[in-house]
Amino acid sequence: MKIIKWKILDREVGFKAQIFRYVKVKSQSPTNGQVGDFDIVQCLNWVNVIAITKDQKIVLIKQYRHGTEEVTVEIPGGALNVGEDPRIGAERELREETGYTSTKWSHLGRVAANPAFMSNYCDTYLALDAEKTHETEFDAFEEIEVYLKDKKDLPSMVRTGEINHSIVIAAFYFLATGDSGVG
Repeated sequence: MKIIKWKILDREVGFKAQIFRYVKVKSQSPTNGQVGDFDIVQCLNWVNVIAITKDQKIVLIKQYRHGTEEVTVEIPGGALNVGEDPRIGAERELREETGYTSTKWSHLGRVAANPAFMSNYCDTYLALDAEKTHETEFDAFEEIEVYLKDKKDLPSMVRTGEINHSIVIAAFYFLATGDSGVG
């Protein structure tokens, strides 16, 4: 069976929150004509940055996450502003969250955050020769610890669950399998 796009019959915004909106979508299957209601979370697109210093250390951050109620190990990143170019957003997030900047950028890849019920994407960028050039500029509710780690430590950090954020793990996959010029 060839799977094709369903027909959207209706969209209704049920709730607008600070970082997302809930939309109820009525869609019809092109295969059997069945109509169903589906819950969609609309968010801004996100960016992630794998920043590597001149001495080959990865810039990592720790922060408390309310969804899982735990402190997580991640890479810098966040939501794009409306209409913001992802590369510009990546540069901004790296500088604001860590104080690091870079002049050597490349795009590693893009993932759908969770296409089952979310509408957004996350682009991952690589920043080589990252240097600490600024003070951090946290948002009002950001509390972030910045630290450096050897690249060789990343696989064990993922295996043990120390790094468990799915989009961060996807970013490391792009790094490991892409042509980033980093061995």
